[in-house]
This record gives sequence, C-alpha cells and structure tokens, in this order.
Amino acid sequence: MKGLATGLLAILLIGLATSAGPLEMAIGGGPAAISLKEINGSIRVINTVIDLLNETFAVHPDVTGSVGELDPMSSGLAFCAEEWYWLTGWFSFGGKFEYLHSSSAVSGEYHGADVSTIDVALGLNSVGLLFGGRAVFLDMGLVLAAEGGVGYYYTMFDRSVVFEIPSEYPDVISVVPSEGTGHYTGGAFGLELGLSLYYPLTSWFSIGSSISYRSGSVNRMVDREGEGLDLDGDGITEGADLDGISVQFMFSVSINLSLTEEKGVAQ
Repeated sequence: MKGLATGLLAILLIGLATSAGPLEMAIGGGPAAISLKEINGSIRVINTVIDLLNETFAVHPDVTGSVGELDPMSSGLAFCAEEWYWLTGWFSFGGKFEYLHSSSAVSGEYHGADVSTIDVALGLNSVGLLFGGRAVFLDMGLVLAAEGGVGYYYTMFDRSVVFEIPSEYPDVISVVPSEGTGHYTGGAFGLELGLSLYYPLTSWFSIGSSISYRSGSVNRMVDREGEGLDLDGDGITEGADLDGISVQFMFSVSINLSLTEEKGVAQ
C-alpha cells in the first residue's frame, strides 16, 4: 500500500509540474495611510495637555521653555513580498507578506525651579500574511489587474513616555499620560483589495505599481502582564484601526515551472 501511495503521489507531482504555469515573485514598497482612530484620538488629548502647559508657561515669570506637538500617526511606510502562481493566462492564486510602520515623537523641556522633561516616542509595526487571487482584465503592453485577499495582521505597538509637569503649574491636570515604556501586541483578521499596473521589460522581469485598500481592526493590544494600551491615561484602552491605503512601487520576476516546452513542427 505504501508503494502504491508513493507511486500515485509521484505521478500527481509530475503531472502538476508538467502543467504548471509561471510562478511570479514580487517585492515593493512605498507610502501608506493608516487610520489608527483611537490612538490618534489619544495623541490629540496629549497635545491638548502640552498646549495648556505651553500657554501657561509662556506668561509665567519663573518658567521658560516649550514643547512641540506630537504628529498624528496617520501615515507611514509599507513593504511587501508577493508570490503568485498563474493558473491560467489571466488568473493567479498566491500570497502576500506585508510590513507596515508608523511613528511619532516629540521632546522638550521646561526650566523652572527644576528641569521638567516631556519626551514621548510612539511606534507601530504591523505584519500581515494574506492569501488571495489576481485577475488580469487588460493586457496591451501594460498589464492591469485587480487583486484581493484575506489574512491575519499581527500588530506591535511601542511607547516610551516621560511627562514631567513643572511644580509651578497652578492647577491639577486630570488626564496625564502614564510614564514609562511598554511593548503591546495584538492581532486581527482583515482583507485587502487593490489594483496593479505592470510593464514587462522582458519575458521574465517587470516593473510597476499597485494601490490597495486594507481593512482590519485590532480591538485590544496588551503587554506581557496582560495590561491594555492606555496612552493618554484616561483608563480606556486603545486598539489599532489598520484601515487605510498603500501605494507601492513593484519589481517582479516570473519563473516557468513547466517541465515541457512548446516545440515547432518540422515542415
């Protein structure tokens, strides 16, 4: 029975190899937009506190200095590696590995009776593994295709916060970012839809670009102790809304997996 099963498997593999279409591998990168709605809401709260401190100490006789605002984490960079197996001349099945990064940081000091430092650094890294298909609907020198896939996004968020309020500040601020460092992780299923445009330079090498929309939301990210991310110190944890658009510049290589070649007929 083992010999029969081995023989059937060998026949199947040989059959697949002889009928296999091209295998396309591509890499690319470019700018990305990302929502991060809850995180950016907390950044606005932090900026409100910083603005309040700046306005107070701009006219305070015993304190000098100011701190800038955190930029929203609404953009970043995306990189990908793709592999597509062409089942027909117009349709392929494959997978994509995608990396997404966004960050924001600010640092400054107030000088009064003591030096008070505000130093905030935030960073998000997300890795996605998706499987789906690509369909060519225009091939006239330029190749235009639509693609889509579903998969899983694993997201990591790092924070480092020093938020020292000068003792000269006259009031109590109810919401202050928690100081310290932390590494938070979480994951969620999501999907991507997009368009790609390629120009074949040779039979096996192409250059092009793609634009894709991703949808996925990590509801909760936690550290090693299971504590959720709370950037602004209001007691409400933030998730990571990954919805957004990526524009990438691509390079692709095609490999013919077929063991057979077309031969001309002798006249």
